[in-house]
Amino acid sequence: MGEVTTEAEARAAVPDGAKQRDAFISYSQRKNAPLAKTLQRGLERLAVPRFRPMRMSVFRDVTSLPANHDLWQSIQRELTRSRYLILLASPEAAASPWVAREVDYWLRERDTEHLLIAVASGAIEWDDGAGDFDWQKTTCLPPNLAGHFTSTPLWVDLREIEERAHHSLRYPPFRAAVATLAAPLHGRPKEELEHDDFRQLRFVKRLSWSGVALLVVLLLLAVYGFFDASRQRDEAVAQARTSASQALAARSGQLLETSPNQAAQYALYAEKTKSTPESRRALAQAVAAAPYAKRRLRGDVDSVTGLEGSSGGPDTDVVLSADGTTAAYRSEFDRAEGVRLYDVRSARQTRVLRTYGNPRALSRDGRVLATEVYLNQVQLWDTRTGKLLRTMATGHTKDLPNAAHGLRTFALSPDGRWVAASHLTPENEAFVVVWNASDGREITRMRVSTTQLGLGFSADGTRMTLIDSGRQQVRDFLTDSARWESARSLPEMTGDPSDPSKYYEILLFDGARKALARTSERAEVWDLGKRRPVAERSLGVYQDMAVADGEGTFVVGGQDGAVRLYDAALRPGTTLGRLARAAGTMALSADGAQVAVASYGGELNLFTTGARRGQRVPLGDRQFDYGDLTPDGRMAVSRTEGRTEFWDPRTGRRLGGIPYANMSVNLEDTAYTLSGDKRYVGMQSVERGQHEDKGRFDIWDLRTGQRTDCGVAFDSVFGDLVRPAVFFLPGDRYVVGMWNGDVEVLDTRGCTRSTVMPEPKYGSLALALSGDRKTLVVLDQTANDVDTWRWDGDHAFEHAAHTTLPTEAEPDSIGVDHEGSQAAFSDRESHVYVVHLDSGRRVRATGYLPNKTYDVAFSRDGSLLFQGFTTESTRGVRILDAGSGDQLDVWSTDPPAASAEGDTGMQVVPGPADDILTLGPDHKIVRRTVGVDAWHDLLCGLVSQPLPARERDRYLAGLEVDAPCG
Repeated sequence: MGEVTTEAEARAAVPDGAKQRDAFISYSQRKNAPLAKTLQRGLERLAVPRFRPMRMSVFRDVTSLPANHDLWQSIQRELTRSRYLILLASPEAAASPWVAREVDYWLRERDTEHLLIAVASGAIEWDDGAGDFDWQKTTCLPPNLAGHFTSTPLWVDLREIEERAHHSLRYPPFRAAVATLAAPLHGRPKEELEHDDFRQLRFVKRLSWSGVALLVVLLLLAVYGFFDASRQRDEAVAQARTSASQALAARSGQLLETSPNQAAQYALYAEKTKSTPESRRALAQAVAAAPYAKRRLRGDVDSVTGLEGSSGGPDTDVVLSADGTTAAYRSEFDRAEGVRLYDVRSARQTRVLRTYGNPRALSRDGRVLATEVYLNQVQLWDTRTGKLLRTMATGHTKDLPNAAHGLRTFALSPDGRWVAASHLTPENEAFVVVWNASDGREITRMRVSTTQLGLGFSADGTRMTLIDSGRQQVRDFLTDSARWESARSLPEMTGDPSDPSKYYEILLFDGARKALARTSERAEVWDLGKRRPVAERSLGVYQDMAVADGEGTFVVGGQDGAVRLYDAALRPGTTLGRLARAAGTMALSADGAQVAVASYGGELNLFTTGARRGQRVPLGDRQFDYGDLTPDGRMAVSRTEGRTEFWDPRTGRRLGGIPYANMSVNLEDTAYTLSGDKRYVGMQSVERGQHEDKGRFDIWDLRTGQRTDCGVAFDSVFGDLVRPAVFFLPGDRYVVGMWNGDVEVLDTRGCTRSTVMPEPKYGSLALALSGDRKTLVVLDQTANDVDTWRWDGDHAFEHAAHTTLPTEAEPDSIGVDHEGSQAAFSDRESHVYVVHLDSGRRVRATGYLPNKTYDVAFSRDGSLLFQGFTTESTRGVRILDAGSGDQLDVWSTDPPAASAEGDTGMQVVPGPADDILTLGPDHKIVRRTVGVDAWHDLLCGLVSQPLPARERDRYLAGLEVDAPCG
């Protein structure tokens, strides 16, 4: 009744003499605002002389609505005034409640003859048999249009125009579409409108050109004087930007040890101000300084003054599911009234639960969240739907003194079926309660000596273990039979409340078979089966501690904000990162790989304990040695006796295998290549003899595991490069390789070969291919000649350039960037030469020279160069600036070289997207994030706030520099 009254008021509010509008555009502001704006302008300006007022009046709510507190009444008033409704159709418009209301109002008050449709995106299809739109296939129209058309309506298709963003009457398809919509508004044929518009445009052009000639003469006179001043100004600004970028990069370097987040902030501003070798070095070092940081989800508040007391800061709680997929967070500093849920894998918020409770635990799969609410109650929530499942109370929720508020110890079974908590009564007695989560029924209640207990469930949820340190006992509760087993003594456990070394927290792990008991200054690990402590360590002053149930690794948050790892024997390990303030709460996944940490200032960070600065690629738990990655990074090779298997390191999937593996052939004498469709693999192996070398190249079908009919036999191989090389070319019909000393192209259809470059009279050749498989670089190792060949896309290579490396260079590996514009040569003295292939310009890299270096690989954009290296104590990757040759940083790898095999190298090859792949002494393939853009995104995820005003004025005064993480 209220809506009918509102509509009547809207009609009454339009006076009889009010000016009528020609059309009302209904659209999705979120998706189609730019197109709606240009469509409105086009309808109003089409066929109108440029120096006369507009004839049409088209309503678009953003610009046409008056300031009015009743938005819907204003829209109804405009709908009533309009002769036509133009529906700008799209899936977003179909889902918009405002578009639905506007269409519904039009259908009630007017007719479909005055409703025009312009399709911006989505699908639209008419069903002649049903006499209506095919609503199974149509996605761009609101459902309330169903059944309102009696015949096929005319609609204008703007989808290609929207995709290309050509929103101008000068674009013929757009002008034709606007004319089609404008024809009924004007009451004139479409052809007349287009003709008039073209005539007006031609008149304006003639008038414009008559003035252009005069303006050009005046402009030429002014340009000369302006150009010199502008050049000087631009040079001054460029120099100022360079200086500011270098100063910001230097400040970033100073903060690396003490504040990695601030170092990242200054590095981002340095790169944003001007990209220089110094700014790129700052980015690389900032990434290296936070190797385990995954994402900063919430920032620290500006100030907590007056909110911190003797008991710490305001509540900030975080819990993590055992499978590491879901995190729940709540902070008193958060403006959202509820608990935020996050998908840990994507580091994105999924929903906010509208509850005032604090998160206490998540089920193993993250589907059930337990929260504690006032007063001593537990709520269970479905994290997928956001619905409250049930509420359970301790039975003592009244007349409690403040000191007795809150559940002291809490546990949720991995399957979410059982809940346990300790609490106090008004008489200050301590109890443990166990509930059945399915119906909220209390299963058991037991009096205990203290609420500072240890509670934990077994992995299958059939057993709950209770540690009562006051009674020095441990006992199990069997959930299926609802029965407590007899207590077992823990005689060495301190439980006297008057003892200053008493435990105030006990964390169970390893399926409740072990426990971590902590005091204010030390921690102990207990084996509950043996009923004795097995490790003890003094940790100094720290804020909080958490344990990974499956791995038995601990994470400790210090008062200095540092987050550190300890193993199951309490031996110190890695420092994951540092928070702005002391860590308030922290949580780990069962495998210890994911860590969530919240500070007293509301900050929330995700860390990963995986491989440093990268993620290991799971390849069926296989171990790989140096050289098992192909130079293009598209394949990893695993050989066993009589069989060779091939894996895709980009996806982690097995590509296939072949029943052949000659284990007597050194891997250094073997080369592999994968076809573009991943169906065929080419294998070249060489058997070196005392008098001659023999080898063969064959192509294998990975689907059948059979050898194809096309192959090449060769007698000798020369050269000192580490490995031979063969490559499939675009289209997969041709393979380029080096056989009998010549560089040749093999046509796999006819199994014929053609020579690209013959073997030199003195010396031997080595070759490498660009990432796009179109540029071949051939090196004459004796003369240091470098020849560049471009694939013609058909059947042959064409010679493109020739240059020479310095005579002192002794190259032993080659890398070519993705586009084939640069090549890098690593020599035996650990130098790197970068050559611009077309111009021949070269740069020699500078910086630290380790004992031995290996492969070189470019970043996807060609701006950075990565080189594997080893020293007596370290193995890792050098990062070089490809443009200047400057060394930006050195990334060491795990484990250290001292614990690795003595002859293990460090292989570096291009990876998927902007990443590289490394294969080091741990025999694992690691995917590492590299490149300026990738580092920018990574660091923005860790620290996104702008520089403080005082620091911005200090470094960027007078310069227009936007926030880098906008």
